[in-house]
Amino acid sequence: MMIVEEILLAARPALDAILTPNEIECTRVDVVTSKFEPVQSSTLVSDDLLLRVIVYDEAMGFWLYPPEDVDGFTARLRSELQDFVAESGFGWGELRA
Repeated sequence: MMIVEEILLAARPALDAILTPNEIECTRVDVVTSKFEPVQSSTLVSDDLLLRVIVYDEAMGFWLYPPEDVDGFTARLRSELQDFVAESGFGWGELRA
């Protein structure tokens, strides 16, 4: 089982691959409950937790899947970030790799 701190570390490569340096500077990432309450970094990952990515003022929620390993998580997040950016006001229509 992973903990929240590991999820936040595993998210970094996906963020770096999809977002520009300026966007990363204006990005907040945290893990919250389904009621958007923050959790501690030592919390075990469970299926009622959500990775929240906020770029500028636009937010994306990404459900965590506890059996998933780090590589699977990062690949799935990268794919979701591509869609998020393409549909966002700051990256409208862009397909980033």
